[in-house]
Amino acid sequence: MVRIPVTQAPTLLPKLQMANAAMFDLGKDVYIYETLLTDIGLAVSGSNQKVCFYEPETLQKTGLLDYHKDQLTQIRSRGTGLFTCSVDKQIACWDLRQALTSPVQVFKANDPLLSFDISANNTFLVGGSILNDSYSANITFWDPRVPSTPIKLFENSHSDDVSQIHCCPSAHNQFLSGSTDGLLCTFDASQSDEDDALLYVANTNASVA
Repeated sequence: MVRIPVTQAPTLLPKLQMANAAMFDLGKDVYIYETLLTDIGLAVSGSNQKVCFYEPETLQKTGLLDYHKDQLTQIRSRGTGLFTCSVDKQIACWDLRQALTSPVQVFKANDPLLSFDISANNTFLVGGSILNDSYSANITFWDPRVPSTPIKLFENSHSDDVSQIHCCPSAHNQFLSGSTDGLLCTFDASQSDEDDALLYVANTNASVA
């Protein structure tokens, strides 16, 4: 058998090199939280409560959202809309076809929000809160047609921060919540009573981040 000497370490990937770079913010101790591709480019949320937009190929800055007064916790894109969620107890909806001076809708909660999602058929929006001073971690529901006032509240399913909310893409009334209490819960949002709405519970025995 003939041995062929290996002159360099084998690799399955081509050599990568940076194509472009952009400075998100010149402020001290500013961190990037989340990146998301939208209809008008790459949306980037940061610890300065702002969302910046960049052209994906050149990373040229194309826009800025500066609305929330406390930590941003999540951003989501839906068609021509962008939703931003914050510890300031608000979820703001932005129409990306318009000037980014103010949101077109604002959904207000009673507690700081960590997570949210929009149902696949756009009939409801649901958000998860931090554990409040009454030791309640709430799941709040809104009708998109009446954003200023929640339509119902689930208060008993989680005993710590509700860190994840995900609506089912096929069963439009169902959604999943995850919490730092270790529980994953599946709900039927068409039910008004929390006990009736709770379908399944799984204990992960670990904090759901």
